[in-house]
Amino acid sequence: MAIELETQPDQIGSGAESPTIARKLTRRHVLMGAALLAASGIALARAPKRRYPDLSEKQFEALFPGSFGDWKTEPVSELVLPPESELADALYQHILTRTYVNSEGMAVMFLAAYNSMQLNNVQVHRPEICYYASGFTIDESEPLIIPVGKNIELPARTVTATQGSRVEQILYWTRIGNDFPQSWSAQRIAMTKANLEGSLPDGLLLRISVITKDRTKAVQGMETFIGDMLANTGPRTRQLMIANA
Repeated sequence: MAIELETQPDQIGSGAESPTIARKLTRRHVLMGAALLAASGIALARAPKRRYPDLSEKQFEALFPGSFGDWKTEPVSELVLPPESELADALYQHILTRTYVNSEGMAVMFLAAYNSMQLNNVQVHRPEICYYASGFTIDESEPLIIPVGKNIELPARTVTATQGSRVEQILYWTRIGNDFPQSWSAQRIAMTKANLEGSLPDGLLLRISVITKDRTKAVQGMETFIGDMLANTGPRTRQLMIANA
């Protein structure tokens, strides 16, 4: 007599999932997706935001008067400019250069370089770098506090640079948002601080210089120049130059 063997489908090996397992997997996927979406939302909310709009070349140039007080512009200039490269183009949206002369014959070379958005990997360069790259030796570089108004002091820096017989006295400051770092490390800290506060700050390098060996007289004259410019400009220019100093 033949014996028939009854076989049962192998539910585990057949690839079919039970309704219970399917429901568990579906809930797990939904929860994972929701968690990833929430994490993305938090990251987006905490990402630094741009604070300052772009300026056109015409708008930027108009912020700085061609003449004011006892100063007027001259067409000639011996300014040392940032090295021309793709990096320089990334550093600054605008570079304005002028030479101002007063009635006593003092010639002040003026440079304002600006970018409306500073990033950690692309930041304002300090003049010591530009002058060194242009063949100058940096003889002195030290911090200086400039009085620019009633109870207002501006953290800046003075530099003496030499190339052959040319000795140049330089006064400059960098502004990162509302901070005025006097060193490269302080500049990095200012960037990190702004990012933690949720903003991408703008960046300004304002540099003036005089060709002379007399450092004391040059610094005094440049401080007078800065005071005269601030006293003869509007609030937008003062905001760009010294923010909330």
